[in-house]
Amino acid sequence: MDKSRTFLKGKKCLKSSSIFDVLGDLDELNAVLGIARSKASPKLNQQILKIQDDLIEIGGFLAGNLKADFSSKAVLLEKEIQKIADPKVKIFSRPGKNQISAFLHLGRSLCRRLERRVIDLKKKNLKDLIVFLDFLSNLLFWLVVKEEKK
Repeated sequence: MDKSRTFLKGKKCLKSSSIFDVLGDLDELNAVLGIARSKASPKLNQQILKIQDDLIEIGGFLAGNLKADFSSKAVLLEKEIQKIADPKVKIFSRPGKNQISAFLHLGRSLCRRLERRVIDLKKKNLKDLIVFLDFLSNLLFWLVVKEEKK
């Protein structure tokens, strides 16, 4: 029996620790994006795959196994958003127009929750990650808009 403890960064930690909420949200986001990717066009599939690679890197970073530069990754997301953002879009759409956009909507909302949980960790070294997650949820929104136009 594990007594509700597990190892993280070489130490035995309570599974009720807030870091495990963050890691769980990260897993959920990755899983729902996997569903979207399984139904996506080849181009969108590659975009989502890149996001999933970043999510895996975030997990390694949060678990203390990797160093990461989320600042430069955020800049890349911002450039991607600028390519696909439509200034004519003024309203938020209802999820469900099609399966891919519905899963991307769910991914966007999970990303927002993940961002809030990372903020709740209150660690200074997470500032760039928080900015990255903000851009990621924004990118997911614009991917939804793009998918709903099809």
